[in-house]
Amino acid sequence: MLKCSDCGRDLPEKEALVHKDEQGEKHIICPECFEKATGIDYKTFAYRKENAKQTFFAVLFCLGATIYAFIEKGPLYGGLGILLTILVYFFSSKAR
Repeated sequence: MLKCSDCGRDLPEKEALVHKDEQGEKHIICPECFEKATGIDYKTFAYRKENAKQTFFAVLFCLGATIYAFIEKGPLYGGLGILLTILVYFFSSKAR
């Protein structure tokens, strides 16, 4: 069992979260204190973090495919690849 450093509540290890404050110190906190400190609940935070990772890799893959298409097929396919990359970026990072 761990103790929340903000409210003092006993937490099982599965629920405990590590939070950095403004000074850079790490604290063990409960999900309720995390929501108070950040303004969003932990599930939303985790979803957004994972979405940001997936968006990064999708755009990176599209840029690689665009460069390959530009070299192998010419500027028309390279331009279409850039357009596809922009669409992937906008649609995958759209908040739901």
